[in-house]
Amino acid sequence: MNQRSTRRLIVRLLIIMLSFCVLFLSSSEEIVGASEPVEPKEIKTEPGAFKDAAAHVQGICCDENAIYVVFSNYIYKLDWSGKTLRSVPAVSHSGDPCLAMGKLYVSMSSEDACAVYEYDLELNLLRKIKIPECPACDGIAFLDGRFYTGGPSPSTPHEDNPLNIFDERFKRLSHHEISFGAKTNYGPQSIASCRGVLLIAFYAVDKTQGAPRGAIVNSDGGVLGVTELDGSNGWYALPESMQPNPKEFTRLLVARTDEKQDGQTSACFRWVDFDGKTLRDVTVK
Repeated sequence: MNQRSTRRLIVRLLIIMLSFCVLFLSSSEEIVGASEPVEPKEIKTEPGAFKDAAAHVQGICCDENAIYVVFSNYIYKLDWSGKTLRSVPAVSHSGDPCLAMGKLYVSMSSEDACAVYEYDLELNLLRKIKIPECPACDGIAFLDGRFYTGGPSPSTPHEDNPLNIFDERFKRLSHHEISFGAKTNYGPQSIASCRGVLLIAFYAVDKTQGAPRGAIVNSDGGVLGVTELDGSNGWYALPESMQPNPKEFTRLLVARTDEKQDGQTSACFRWVDFDGKTLRDVTVK
């Protein structure tokens, strides 16, 4: 092998080695996604991760790539380790979100903003969908081609809570009043579609152990049962690819807002299994 050929070989080897180093370094910083069942360990964000957020988590949704967290004034996109990927300010008072048809839909519970806000998955606002039939929307889910929203309801204790059903273009199809034997403040806070039904979380007046905190509702607005598990900060079914045993149960992610530490808000996410009748916390330490 002559000297020129030797130099060329050395250069090629150096290029290959540099390419491998770049690939290794970039992979170590890549977004943490989840395309298969994962161990149900609690996911926690760092204190200060939501430094611009007001109050508590309003609602969540998720896909294989991210967890979307909505506060009344901010929306965050997290990876599955709890690291913030992106955040944007939102119109107050933003509420519960859901994913449908490749978009993120956020309910709006402010009385002067009768709308649902549509975002792409990078949190760019695409449009404001006005809903004149509803003075406010609180809680939102998508099931079998239909959107479900709650509200408005009074802040004082009451039993009947409105649930509105819309088609894909947000034309209202029907209106229902949900009563599950418990008094609530405000209306539905978070709605999750799961195993063909809706899980609706409320701010229940009675917070004693065993008291109902939410309702299991069919797609036509009929109450099927109750749950004592608190999903008022948001709950959402994992995508199908992350379900560990979909024939037996559906696994959901449930949000909890941690108390402020030095004025900074953090959150944690727990895991719950739903078999069609009962919700069971399966988070491991």
